[in-house]
Amino acid sequence: MAAAAPPLCAWLVAAGAHADCGADEHHRQQHRQTQCLDAGSGAMFGLDRRPLGARRRGSARSGMAMSVALQPERVIVEKKRPDVKQRRVVVTGMGVVTPLGHDPDVFYNNLLDGHSGISEIETFDCSKFPTRIAGEIKSFSTEGWVVPKLSKRMDKFMLYLITAGKKALENGGLTEEVRNDLDKTRCGVLIGSAMGGMKVFNDAIEALRVSYRKMNPFCVPFATTNMGSAILAMDLGWMGPNYSISTACATSNFCILNAANHIRRGEADVMLCGGSDAPLIPIGLGGFVACRALSQRNSDPTKASRPWDMDRDGFVMGEGAGVLVLEELEHAKQRGATIYAEFLGGSFTCDAYHNSSILFAPFK
Repeated sequence: MAAAAPPLCAWLVAAGAHADCGADEHHRQQHRQTQCLDAGSGAMFGLDRRPLGARRRGSARSGMAMSVALQPERVIVEKKRPDVKQRRVVVTGMGVVTPLGHDPDVFYNNLLDGHSGISEIETFDCSKFPTRIAGEIKSFSTEGWVVPKLSKRMDKFMLYLITAGKKALENGGLTEEVRNDLDKTRCGVLIGSAMGGMKVFNDAIEALRVSYRKMNPFCVPFATTNMGSAILAMDLGWMGPNYSISTACATSNFCILNAANHIRRGEADVMLCGGSDAPLIPIGLGGFVACRALSQRNSDPTKASRPWDMDRDGFVMGEGAGVLVLEELEHAKQRGATIYAEFLGGSFTCDAYHNSSILFAPFK
């Protein structure tokens, strides 16, 4: 240990030399050597026999010296971390499938004009339900967007998702020719769903009553919330971040923020993000009716969704999909993309409030 002590002492002394400016030079040198030998032979292995108070004072000084000595190294490490603020995120494409239109401009203009997408449900007989209205998509075609063989087996939430995703790419000028020049390992898909493939799963249960042979062989994967993003990524050949988030009504917001963070952190250059749901089936409607969460304003559906009104009587279910193309700013400029907006930031939070108090508020 005697041979190892001097270099260690020199290092510690150099870091804390400013603390010994009152004594004789010879005395200071002798004191340092003695202190370092003690540290090298005992304190390093837990054998320090000094009084407790002395050990505490000594450890405090050593801690200060250690902090000073290590600080330059810590600064170097911090400089190596990517500066997320230097990577700006912009919106370069939009795609929608909604009761108010399947084109972003049509959808937006209908919103500005005050049109409502709420109407009577026509997909199934809901005459026995107290709620018979929803934001239902009346006409929808996957032609040109989804392979017919898959279109027959997929859940509606997946069909809406893939169609809206591809429309967003088209809207953003990301044609097949342009996509071929992209680094596909840096292109990802993060489109979530609150409910997932409810109809596919429900149909599988009904088929099982007859025989498992009647079940859709893809009923389990097509019911999961991440399968829409997965199928779209496989179709595009994109190998970047690919998953989904399910946080009820906040799903799309979470997906957009996470997708933006992937770009800001340098993990991707292009991200498709948003949300899709198709819960308008008997079990979906019945479930929300059972917990008394839905509006029963069947005679006036266009005025049923009024969350901030004193006369509100519940929320209104809906279906559809909305997808954005998020892109790193310089990447978008390089390919001459149209920039609709810039993503500046966001955060996650939770109100930590009782769920039933929210659902039953209109009935109090």
